[in-house]
Amino acid sequence: MKNVLIALTAIALFGLIACEGPAGPAGKDGTTGVAGKDAGFVYFEGFKADLKCSSCHNADSDTINNVAGRAIQWANSVHGSGTASEENRSSCVECHSTEGFIEKVNGTYLTEIMTVTPPGCFACHAPHKKGDFSLRTTASVSLTSNITGVSASTFNVGKGNLCVACHRPRPITTSTTTMLPDPTKTATTDTLKVASSRWYGHYGVQGQVLTGAGAFQFQGAATYGSTSPHSTAAPISTDGCVACHMADYSPANAYGNKIGGHTMHVSYTPEGSTTAVELLNGCKSCHSSITKLDYNSKITTFKANMDTLKKLLVAKNWIDTLDAIKIPTTGDKTLKIVPASRGGALFNYMMMVHDGSKGIHNPAYTNDLVRASIVELRK
Repeated sequence: MKNVLIALTAIALFGLIACEGPAGPAGKDGTTGVAGKDAGFVYFEGFKADLKCSSCHNADSDTINNVAGRAIQWANSVHGSGTASEENRSSCVECHSTEGFIEKVNGTYLTEIMTVTPPGCFACHAPHKKGDFSLRTTASVSLTSNITGVSASTFNVGKGNLCVACHRPRPITTSTTTMLPDPTKTATTDTLKVASSRWYGHYGVQGQVLTGAGAFQFQGAATYGSTSPHSTAAPISTDGCVACHMADYSPANAYGNKIGGHTMHVSYTPEGSTTAVELLNGCKSCHSSITKLDYNSKITTFKANMDTLKKLLVAKNWIDTLDAIKIPTTGDKTLKIVPASRGGALFNYMMMVHDGSKGIHNPAYTNDLVRASIVELRK
């Protein structure tokens, strides 16, 4: 009897399987997550609706954009290897950290961020929010003027706007003992007072220099050559800083993680060598015959002018040999410059020191303002 029941059960099951009809229509897709909120695993910044990991990530590499390789380049950049990310105070964090920059672009300002990371991938890009690697922002930037009577300028040079969102001057903090340079104060009774060794527009003056703005203009001096092809000629007019600093270095695979790309370096001295490798690919889009960064001896000329200006400033005891402004340690601890307008020479020198491009960002403008400063101090 037992064997009969087993046989009947097997026949019944076979019948059920054999008689199974065709598959019905596919069911509806599951509910899509709320745009910018439900990505299924994280909530950082919000995710683009219908974003799929496989759109960028695949089994053969980290992403279709070679993020891992870019990250290695970035680690060799000043952004990745510098110590600036320690500045997590409310007045610094928006440019010295990824987290602060995101807050700035989103219009939210934190008083302080306790744990920060250096400006990295997510500072410049928002791939999960946008669904691609386009830049987080390309909005034009207002550049503070630290010259009395001179209005702020606007920087609007394509992709470079993202860079200049941070590479811009900060206001000089003034008080009864620290004043702004003033071109009109030319009398011997006019005194400029400087009580801060950081009497300059911080380290982010590159945007001003590139577009020929922000330097001190002496009365009666010839106007500086402010319009530079380095900000008006294609491809810089659309790509901005990216055109030169992020061009890929060739030949292929030679120092590719040390120069160009996301390292943003334009030169690199290999270990054991005293000769620098220079990134010229970006330059060649305009200067087809260029063979070195010191094109037409522009850097040589600039350095010679800066050396002359520095000697004059050191002789006046306004700076030391390490380019630090010398604030007296006795009395009212204020550096006094008479007439006040001559302080413009000190301002221009510090601006060039902190631009860091050796005049390349705007050769005509930088050399003109340095020469004008020399003439003023030699009067």
